[in-house]
Amino acid sequence: MKLNRTEWIVVVICAAVLGWMLTRPPAQKPPEKPSDKPTAAETKPADTAKPAVPTPPPVPVQEETTVITSGAAEYTFTNIGGGIQQVRILPAQYSGKTEEILNAKFTDEKGIQHSPQAIGTLSGSAGSFESLAYNKDAQTARSITFSATDPATGLKITKKWELVDPKDGKKDTDGYGYLWNLSVTFTNTGETSRKDAWFLYSGQLTVLHSNDWIKPAGTWYADGDAEEADWTAFQHGGFLGMGARDPDKEITHDLKEMVFAGVHNQYYAVLISPDSVKKDDATKIWLTRQEISFEDGDHGKVKAMAMQSGVGLDPLNLGKGESYTWKGQVYTGPRSGTVLNELGGERRQAMHYGWFRTLSRLFLGLLNTFYGWTGIYALSIVLLTLLVRTCIWPLHIKATRAMKRMSKLAPMMKEIREKHKEDPQRMNMEVMKLYRDYGVNPLGGCLPLLFQFPIFLGYFSMMKTAVEMRGHSFLWVKDLSMPDTVYTIPIFGGIAINALPIVMSITMFIQMKVAPQPAMADNPQMQMQMKIFKVMPFLFMFFCYNYPSALALYWSVQNIISIGQTWLMKRQGEPELKKLPPRPSFAERMMAAQAARQQKLKGGGKGPKPPRPGGGGGSAWKNDDQRKK
Repeated sequence: MKLNRTEWIVVVICAAVLGWMLTRPPAQKPPEKPSDKPTAAETKPADTAKPAVPTPPPVPVQEETTVITSGAAEYTFTNIGGGIQQVRILPAQYSGKTEEILNAKFTDEKGIQHSPQAIGTLSGSAGSFESLAYNKDAQTARSITFSATDPATGLKITKKWELVDPKDGKKDTDGYGYLWNLSVTFTNTGETSRKDAWFLYSGQLTVLHSNDWIKPAGTWYADGDAEEADWTAFQHGGFLGMGARDPDKEITHDLKEMVFAGVHNQYYAVLISPDSVKKDDATKIWLTRQEISFEDGDHGKVKAMAMQSGVGLDPLNLGKGESYTWKGQVYTGPRSGTVLNELGGERRQAMHYGWFRTLSRLFLGLLNTFYGWTGIYALSIVLLTLLVRTCIWPLHIKATRAMKRMSKLAPMMKEIREKHKEDPQRMNMEVMKLYRDYGVNPLGGCLPLLFQFPIFLGYFSMMKTAVEMRGHSFLWVKDLSMPDTVYTIPIFGGIAINALPIVMSITMFIQMKVAPQPAMADNPQMQMQMKIFKVMPFLFMFFCYNYPSALALYWSVQNIISIGQTWLMKRQGEPELKKLPPRPSFAERMMAAQAARQQKLKGGGKGPKPPRPGGGGGSAWKNDDQRKK
């Protein structure tokens, strides 16, 4: 089938866009330089109360660090801020085979290296942090306690961190080794009462590599809804440039009934959860962004955005000698649906799976189950694909038979179109009558596609955040969580050759060629539909080219299984095309039922009595003989 000029233009445009995608790494570079990080003097208080930012000590403070290791991660605590300076995620089933540093040092746009504030540092407002030097009061294998007193205000702050103990039969790597119980106690040791507003800092997360498709974002679950905001939320480009204004320095929200808030990137998250959810008041949070740069292998120096947030604590109103303690939990670990679901507290909402979240969670559970059996994630993907295709095979069989029966109607459909070409309405009526006479559903061939669409979206949402895949290899694929680049052509900044999306496109084209073709006759809409289908393999390759290779592996295996199913169907006999006996219409069936009731009454039978008001006495639709029984 030949493509006309318009269709060739569409194909050329798609090819040009694909070429641009191949030559340009999907780095998270912002469209314009963000505003400088606000200082404490530039920010406004988050509450009517004056932020209690302790006065910095007059001399530099010597930093002291303490390392606590769970079975899942290594935590480095610092006495500056009394929090977690950085987290080193250890290899495990639900965190992948690679180690990763959370809240790591970063290089700013000027090339200067910085360390983010510690997770759990107190903040008076966005960009304004405490700088007290805490004393380490106590330490065990799974806990540490810090305390400090601001000499200028007399406010004493005590922070106690305790790793959550695993439930019976569970391990740290099931999620408990990433979760900390945190209590922050404020005691007014001064001579006057105090009113303070504090935030708890989440730390900073950025992209892991230039192929990350999910931007770092602030995330929260409040008022029964999960939301997120990446660095583009700070931009205000307007519509076609109209109404544009400078980017925001910070974003604030008042969250009703907040369950958790924090930050996440594609594969990891830091989530802060209070022990009790406010019912009558809102929790304040702030979000800021930071432009950073890092070296990313063949891509060279890449610019990206990092996100950080602060979660509001209850406003303080302490008289002399009074104390208040905030209690909650801090999660610092992999963004795994399995782990977050195990820990509860609605943390699984941080996955942001979308409309088909139920399918995504089901697929992830099955994938991890198959991995438990095989120990190979690539093989688990094959088994999951085989299971899905087996479940929808009855629909595939029905669709194939429907398309074959449609093809047998082609001569009769052509005759009807030629006979009534001057009367399109009559032609459509005759075609529908033809379908009805032979019991053919013209949409029967679309059923597998309709069911595969939500399945694909559910699997896609699961796979693009599947941290479990990190570091797992398969044949030439070094990491299933990244594109399988086998070679980079050193022209135009480097053209990445990713093999699996190409294999996916080829197998999809073969699958469409061997599938039964619908009866096209001279139907222009059907011809256009078939032309679109021929372009689909190319479009899917364009769509999945820089996504995790596990997605292309799934789609390639599905195409191969579908080819095999089609081959089996072709070995079966052709379906018979029989004209069905005339079926009475709804009105005719109603008239026949009424005639039967009248005939029964003429024969001496008693018809049903109408319902009696007030109820009782059994069903009003039973006749007298049934009541006697």
